[in-house]
Amino acid sequence: MSPPTRLTDAERAEAALDRPHRAVRWLIEFLPAFVVALILLPWIIATGTASPWRPATIDLDVYVAAVRDLLAGKDIYATRTPGWDLPYIYPPIAAILLVPFALLPMLALQLVWTALTVLAQRLILARARVPRGLTLGLVNVVLVVAFEPFRTTIGYGQVNTLLMALVVGDLLPRAVGERRWLPRGVATGLAAAIKLTPLLFLVFAFLTGRRRVAIIGLLATAFFTGIGYLLQPAATVRFAEKVLRGDTYGNPVYVGNQSLNAVFARTLGTDPSTVRLGLVVSMLAALIGLLAAVGLWRIEERVLAVGVVGLATCLASPLSWTHHHVWALLVGLGALQAARQYRDRVAGTRGRGRRPGLPSWLTIPCLVYAGWVALCPVLAFLPYGYDVERRYTPLQALAGNFLPLWGTALSMALLAYVIRVRPRAGSAGR
Repeated sequence: MSPPTRLTDAERAEAALDRPHRAVRWLIEFLPAFVVALILLPWIIATGTASPWRPATIDLDVYVAAVRDLLAGKDIYATRTPGWDLPYIYPPIAAILLVPFALLPMLALQLVWTALTVLAQRLILARARVPRGLTLGLVNVVLVVAFEPFRTTIGYGQVNTLLMALVVGDLLPRAVGERRWLPRGVATGLAAAIKLTPLLFLVFAFLTGRRRVAIIGLLATAFFTGIGYLLQPAATVRFAEKVLRGDTYGNPVYVGNQSLNAVFARTLGTDPSTVRLGLVVSMLAALIGLLAAVGLWRIEERVLAVGVVGLATCLASPLSWTHHHVWALLVGLGALQAARQYRDRVAGTRGRGRRPGLPSWLTIPCLVYAGWVALCPVLAFLPYGYDVERRYTPLQALAGNFLPLWGTALSMALLAYVIRVRPRAGSAGR
C-alpha cells in the first residue's frame, strides 16, 4: 500500500474543473489525433488507397472474417482473409467479444476502431502523467505520426493499443476525479484472456503487494476463457493445444520479429535445440525485467515500472512484431519523469521523500530504447523477407538484433540500479 500523498498544483486544478471544461479538454486531447489518424490511415499500409478512402486494415479484416465464420458455424482457425491469406490466431473469446463490431459495415468499423484506438492512446498518456489538455493532445498526435508501434497498430487495425490501455488503466493510478468502472484486475484479466502475455502483469501486481488485483485478474482471465469454452469448446481446446505445442504463425527469422528468441533464430537457425535455448534465455531475460520492474515500483517509478514489464513481455514472446513494442512509450516517459526527480533530489529543490529517481547513465539508455522503437529503422533500412535475414552482413545483423539485445541489457542495468538504491529508499512505494 502506498502512503497517502498531498495533491500537486496540477491535481488541485484538475479537481476544480467543471464538466464543460472537462469536455473541452477531452476534445483537445482526442480530436486532433483522431483527425490525423483518419488522414494517414490509407497511407500507413501500402495497399490502402486515399481516393476512394479504403485503408488496408488487414488485421481488422482478419477479425471480421473470423467473426463471420464463427457466426456461420465454421472453424475459425481455418479462416483465411482474401488476398493476404492471413489466419486468425487469437483465442475464441476474442472473436466472441468482437461480434458487435463485426456486424458494422467495414467503413463504419474502421472509423469506430480508429476512434477507440486513439481514445486508448489518450487514456495511456493521461495515466502516464503527461500534462493534460494541449500537451497531451499534441503528444497524442505525435504517437499517430511518429511512433511506429502506435501508427502501425492504427494502420493494421490491430489490438495492441487497446490491450495496453486495459492494463495501464488497471495498474497505474487514476487521475483526480476519474471514475473506476471495474474492480482492479478485471481489465488486465480480460487482456490476458485475449492475448496471453498480459499474464506477466498479474505476476507483477502480486510481487508488488497488490495481491487482490492479481487474484481478481486471474479469476477474470479464467472467467472470460470459460465463456469462450462454453460457447466454442472445440476451438478453445484447439487453441490451448496450439499454445502448448508452441505453434506460432509467422516466420521467426523475419527482422520485424524483435523478440529475444528471434535473435537466436536469425543467428543460429531454427532447429529444435536452438529454439529451446532461445526460449530459456528469453524467459531469463523476462524474469530480470520483471524483477527490475518490481524494484522500480517500490522506489515509486511506476510509469517506468509498467513499461519495463511490457518490455519483458516483448522479450519473452516467441514472436514480438515491431508494433507489439508499444510499451516503449512508458519506458521513455517514465525515464524522463524519473530523471527529473533525480535532478530535483540532487539539487535539493523538489525531490519528494526518499524517491531516488534515475541518473542520466540510465535515463539515456531508456530513451535510446524508446527512440529506436519509435523510429523502427529495421524495417526502414534493412532488407527483409524470403529469409534474407540469414544473409545479413555483420553490421546489418547488429542493427536487426539491436532492440532485443539492448532491451535485455537495459533490464539488467535497471535491476542492478534498484538493488543498489533500494536500501536507501527504505519502504517507499510498498
